[in-house]
Amino acid sequence: MLFRAYTLTIDSAIDLQLPAAEGKADIVFEKAQFPKAKQFQTLIYRKGVRATFGGDAEEAILDWEGIARFKALGGNRLQYENLTDDEGVFRLFVLSEALGTVLFQRNLFLLHGSAVMTGAKATIFIGRPGAGKSTTVSAFAQQQHTILSDDLTVVWFDANGQPYVLPGFPELKIWESAVDNLGFDKSVLEPAFEGHNKFLYRQPEANFPIKPIPLEQIIILQRPYSSQVGSLKLTEAPVELFRHFPLPTRLLQGKYLQRHFEDSIRIKRAVPILKVPRPKNFLLLKKWIEQWPSAI
Repeated sequence: MLFRAYTLTIDSAIDLQLPAAEGKADIVFEKAQFPKAKQFQTLIYRKGVRATFGGDAEEAILDWEGIARFKALGGNRLQYENLTDDEGVFRLFVLSEALGTVLFQRNLFLLHGSAVMTGAKATIFIGRPGAGKSTTVSAFAQQQHTILSDDLTVVWFDANGQPYVLPGFPELKIWESAVDNLGFDKSVLEPAFEGHNKFLYRQPEANFPIKPIPLEQIIILQRPYSSQVGSLKLTEAPVELFRHFPLPTRLLQGKYLQRHFEDSIRIKRAVPILKVPRPKNFLLLKKWIEQWPSAI
């Protein structure tokens, strides 16, 4: 079966429940068994299970004990071992850091954050855990804005070095508190298989873009009363964006760290990177988005 995600065509025997695609596959998912390499602990958790990392940037292994093991090869193959009987859980793991590692191998720039389309351009929201990224983009979705990516945002540069967001796939994981306070109809939502109180919201597939969207800005969400606000300096961008790298940091060594540094500078030169305090409650969040972009 052929599926589309991040403007790429994926050939997978697993039903990824993504938009259908045609033509030649850019990435192939294949069932395999591979020996266990030396493993290192990461800061990546899914369903409360901590991932380990093995291999290197060219042949990267991610392992969640008892759930799944993956090997990303050359930016065009993802091998997997499914260790769980729950198809929804396995799909969650396939479409998160595992796919992200293949995208990293394709020289794309990755952030742990969400991207929203407003007008014809994209805004990326990043922030420390608890900063309110998921709740913020949920509020955008509730007001009929297209969410381009959830958790994993991918940036591509054109021949002129201009940054674009690659649309991921038309679904979003929403906290139960956001469902209750933002007016979502819980009866049409699905469980998100995260092990938390999250639901899966599917956006209309017909309206989901299939081409890269120009990046307008990156917003670093701060706590409501934070004094750390304003635009990042050019020299601050690499360190700040490094903090929001979604994959094992062992990938960022040598030429890969240099690439991440140079891409961070390119992004900052092209668009503003702003520290912005998030609204302190759901009511103010709704008003904030209604007034977008003048709210920032």
